[in-house]
Amino acid sequence: MIAGPEQFTRMGADAMTELRVGIQGCGTIGRYILEGIQEGVVPGARVVAVMGRTNTSRGRQIVEKRGIPWVTDMQAMLAHQPNVVVEAASHAAVEEDARLVLSAGVDFVPLSLGALVDDGLMGALMETAEHTGACLFIPSGGIGGLDALAQARYGEIYDVTMTSRKPPAAWNGIPFVESLGIDLDILTEPYLLFEGPARDCVREFPQNINIAAALSLAGVGFDRTQIRIFADPLVPINKHEIVCRASSGTFTVTMENAPVPENPKTTYMACLSGLAALGRLRASYRVGT
Repeated sequence: MIAGPEQFTRMGADAMTELRVGIQGCGTIGRYILEGIQEGVVPGARVVAVMGRTNTSRGRQIVEKRGIPWVTDMQAMLAHQPNVVVEAASHAAVEEDARLVLSAGVDFVPLSLGALVDDGLMGALMETAEHTGACLFIPSGGIGGLDALAQARYGEIYDVTMTSRKPPAAWNGIPFVESLGIDLDILTEPYLLFEGPARDCVREFPQNINIAAALSLAGVGFDRTQIRIFADPLVPINKHEIVCRASSGTFTVTMENAPVPENPKTTYMACLSGLAALGRLRASYRVGT
């Protein structure tokens, strides 16, 4: 059961224009967003279609049992007239479909943010959104502090760093980690897997560190944002520490994120981020910049 903020509940659906949501992907995050909307966490929102890769994808039965149309391409999704599409599928989904969605004047909320490391793609999406009036909404994912970072940009930011620590098992099956030739199962102390600019980090960990993209887009960009990644047997959950030094001052944000039980590579906060983004799209009451 997903519980929504009390103030959103008090607003009620009648105070908001219906938010017609299309969900791209029905994995861990997609299902959480679907369930949250159907439980009323985002007042005035309704899922009009869910998109999977094929008609035999595992999520189809879950979706159709809830009486929601299942589609396998974005044109079919747009035929159901969503006014926002939430992507919870893959980098390829963003690359292939984001511009089509925005071109139709439909808001787009990508959760596979690593795709936006491609400056050409990001520029094209921003240009399309500006032309059609649609909103390209970048959610925070599994981190916080992006509002403070966005504020600091109006002054001067000197540097931004993020140190991420996850249990060793969370890094299994990642080609870059496998290329290091370490045995994650026998680690007894933190092991530095990566240190460098966010642009390189996102490319080497495309499915595991999307928060590096959110941090870069909110602040000083992919090349100036520095990332350190540890496989750490001493932490039971995912931990991220962000430090920003700016003319306005210095701030540190530490997140200790609980993983989703059925998929330890996904944090619960990332799932909730998609719902929170939808809530802000149509809310008449907002807190924070």
